[in-house]
Amino acid sequence: MVTRTNQAVPTVPPFAMPTWIRPLIGAGDDGTVLAGGWTNAQQFDVVTRTADGQHLITRMSEDAIITQADDRNKAAAVLENLYKPRADFAGLEMSKPHVMGVINTTPDSFFDGGAHMAPATAIASGMAMWRAGASIIDIGGESTRPGAEAITRNQELARVLPPITGLSRQNIRISIDTRHAEVMTRACAAGAAMINDVEALRREGAVDAAAASSAPVIIMHMQGQPETMQDEPYYDFAPVDIYQFLEERIEAAMAAGIAKSHIAVDPGFGFGKTVAHNLQILNWLSLFHGLGVPILFGASRKSTIAKLSKGEPADQRLAGSLALAMAAYRQGAQLLRVHDVAETVQALAVEQALLQAGQSSFLRL
Repeated sequence: MVTRTNQAVPTVPPFAMPTWIRPLIGAGDDGTVLAGGWTNAQQFDVVTRTADGQHLITRMSEDAIITQADDRNKAAAVLENLYKPRADFAGLEMSKPHVMGVINTTPDSFFDGGAHMAPATAIASGMAMWRAGASIIDIGGESTRPGAEAITRNQELARVLPPITGLSRQNIRISIDTRHAEVMTRACAAGAAMINDVEALRREGAVDAAAASSAPVIIMHMQGQPETMQDEPYYDFAPVDIYQFLEERIEAAMAAGIAKSHIAVDPGFGFGKTVAHNLQILNWLSLFHGLGVPILFGASRKSTIAKLSKGEPADQRLAGSLALAMAAYRQGAQLLRVHDVAETVQALAVEQALLQAGQSSFLRL
């Protein structure tokens, strides 16, 4: 259960740490810049969990947060984590957004399954995405859609290694989308520059393989397994539950020797979530800046779009994909994982121009 209050209510007690702080994205250029990027906040939703498991949300200013925290130093540290600029990730500046183009070398992925089984086709598509403005090409050889059939590691390697090798020889930045330690190791040796793991490095040997590769990693939240993840997913309060999971996985990755500057997070839109959970995650996406690492958001072509609209198939969900990606950009997500690179790059150019025009149009007195 979630209960909202206002800082003007006198019964709000001093809150204990840890709490969770959601920056409210502001208009114009007033407020403090988040994560050294392009969004800013003046007010915050402070979430505390009561002893009986309820979540209390109190809207506060930064000064009120410091004043009412029982440990002001910890409160200040949380705010600092929200504000501090992010280090470059895989050679990319995190002060601006980047597009990650998706290539699935599988016969059964929900959107482009079968389209990139031939290495030459996958390489050509990757080069086209790169020319269209993608900063990263994400290559996966195992479908993680609900109900996907399991494959062997040899099958996965046979699908991903040829396009990784071909594209990396063109100096194109590659991400390997895999859950498996052996694939991580072999893909990075073939030229992959980062690892994108939907299971957040929880499979046997994965976190050690990622650390040994020295490649930056993207850790994602998924409730359950692909075969069962959409069977009645449940959260006490999805943004906070996912935040806590990602926080724990960041700590596990760091304990294995992965530098925090080499970690990004993905709240896992569509992976073990209902439509309501997905919308809640997007509306609360700025919360995840509190983890102190870049945020990746991927909702491209997913079924939530159809469920919110008229039940369109995946090949008719471009407009919804762009709407979700731009909403994530406005929340400060640094990495957008998409199937439609050229269209997303164009939409980003317009959104950035609108943001800049809005910032310059305010009258200064």
